[in-house]
Amino acid sequence: MNAAILDELIHLYEENMDTLYGSEHDEIFKWRALKTFQREWFRNDHPDFASRFDAATKDFSVLIDNSRMHPRNAVVKLCEKDSAEVEHLFCDVLFAEDHGDLKIRQEHMDQFLDGMERLRIAYYPGSWSFKHDRHAASAYLAMYAPEDNYIYKYSEAAQMAAYGEYGFDIGSGGSFDLSKYYQMCDEIVDQLKAHPEFLRKHFDKLRSDDHCAEERSLHLLAFDLIYCCRTYGYYKEIPYVPKAKSPKRTNVIEGQEADAAICQARIADITAQIKDLRASLPDVSDISLVNVAVTSRLYGGGMVTEHNLNTIRVRFPGATKTFILDAKFPQRPTFENDADVVAAYTEYTSISGKIEKLEKQLKQLGG
Repeated sequence: MNAAILDELIHLYEENMDTLYGSEHDEIFKWRALKTFQREWFRNDHPDFASRFDAATKDFSVLIDNSRMHPRNAVVKLCEKDSAEVEHLFCDVLFAEDHGDLKIRQEHMDQFLDGMERLRIAYYPGSWSFKHDRHAASAYLAMYAPEDNYIYKYSEAAQMAAYGEYGFDIGSGGSFDLSKYYQMCDEIVDQLKAHPEFLRKHFDKLRSDDHCAEERSLHLLAFDLIYCCRTYGYYKEIPYVPKAKSPKRTNVIEGQEADAAICQARIADITAQIKDLRASLPDVSDISLVNVAVTSRLYGGGMVTEHNLNTIRVRFPGATKTFILDAKFPQRPTFENDADVVAAYTEYTSISGKIEKLEKQLKQLGG
């Protein structure tokens, strides 16, 4: 990664630490959540797995839940149906020993997610908000063994890799590579250690709250840096030039004709507009609608078989149809808690359309 850029991002985080850790944003809750999880999960006097999970995760539901997705509540509800299988998936699959082999750890994560999805389909097929993803699984792992794990969130990780000029592709979906993500986080930790005064302030903040874990591996801090840089717009302070737009290709050569200079200025303007629009896209990466039950006025009940951004493919009895997730299309099928998912994708579709138009203009200009 680019050490100078990381230093600048750490500096921006440090400048805003009082606000980040204070009541306005309360990002320090992550260290409270860690202490609660460690205390409750490893106690031996919980009467059953459900009560153990509920007590351990009570302070970090906001870490994996949001207005759309509710994986923590899913675990609680699934425990009412098959507590033994849920416990098996956590204790014998996700938290299984891997001796530090990240390939095996990723396999355990995927097996855990597959198992949780089977349970959701069996008991709550219409509840797309009960789906688990890699973010939720990584959060459980990071709370269970923080010195060995990092929390992963797709959009935040992708932006840090881009702006930090990380030299490897983390991937996504089926191409995701846990080892590459952990390597990026390891580099961030190394850079954090080069800022002792910043770390002193950080640990002073943790010690001022008796309910916070004093997590010394800095793994949770590395994730918080990744998260806050995107959430609070710190990348706006960092000049980002995509690889395809290196200065050698885009800088106007001295003495270039006026019309060419105007063209380059227009390209730069459109590129900036695209960048701003992409930053405003609603984060729908945590929504997966595959295997979710839907209802259609025309075709009856069906099941989502494919989901690609704002498009779904649904299998109905006797027919398979493709739909765009947008409130403007009344013939699309409906979901349980339909308004939540459709509102997110309606905005996504609108902004994506604007980006597509600008990209066409950029192509016409030779950008």
